[in-house]
Amino acid sequence: MSEPGRVTYEARDGRAYVTLDRPQKKNAMSQPMWEQLMDAYDRAEADDDVRVVVLRGAGNDFCAGHDLSEVGNQYAGGTDPDGRKRRASQRARLQYDKQYIERFQRIFTFLKPTVALVKGYCLGGGLYMAESADLVIAADNAKLGHPEQKLGLSGAAYLDAWEIVTLGARKARELLLLAEVWDAQEARMNGLVNKVVPLAELDAKGEEWAERIVRLPRDGIAIGKAATAMAMQSLGVTAQFTYGHVLHSLATNMRWEPGEYNFMKERSVKGVRASTHDREAFYDTTRKPEED
Repeated sequence: MSEPGRVTYEARDGRAYVTLDRPQKKNAMSQPMWEQLMDAYDRAEADDDVRVVVLRGAGNDFCAGHDLSEVGNQYAGGTDPDGRKRRASQRARLQYDKQYIERFQRIFTFLKPTVALVKGYCLGGGLYMAESADLVIAADNAKLGHPEQKLGLSGAAYLDAWEIVTLGARKARELLLLAEVWDAQEARMNGLVNKVVPLAELDAKGEEWAERIVRLPRDGIAIGKAATAMAMQSLGVTAQFTYGHVLHSLATNMRWEPGEYNFMKERSVKGVRASTHDREAFYDTTRKPEED
């Protein structure tokens, strides 16, 4: 089993630095990391000296999403009286997915501003984290998207309402239905990030924006975030946290027909790396048969 990684926390000068620290796996999120991330936000919210959270990734990437070796295994199916494995119930799926989406809701409705510094890969759950932040600064090498939609979700996304409001319905469907991965400039052009800077300037720009927020009055920050939450609610955006887990539970309990690529089945035979490669090849319409 690979090292599960960690999320580190440091508070100073009005900032809380929350760092996803599993660079050997492109900061793919393990279950312990999710728990530590929530703990970091709790600590930042309880500390009155913290006025802004800076969310970042160690190494070359922000976050490649949820650890694919865990995906699907989180649903406890158990065994029947004959000892055969049982499929997970819908209630088990709903319970887990509700807990999962509440992590993004925690960031989205956090009482203090969050600035996400994105570099390298920002995919799947990593992109949900960035989307949940108030501001996103991307390095020019960033790649952002939802390739996990190729697992069969086809648009059953946790933050689909936010994406439709932010990107527009057409571009949101393009991002999700086609499982697009955009470079930094395309992400900025479509409103997925606020600003793009050279990689070498990412941390400095993050410090500049954090300092501008830190100088604001603390009550003003709190009122501003409360007003934002009310606006999101009035627009119906936060309803995504009510229905998102239901859609995800249904989408992960699909029946696969002949000729369709079943990642979960292939992973059990070939492992994560090989099955991920095969998945990308299956959906690559530019690939010639002799290239397989």
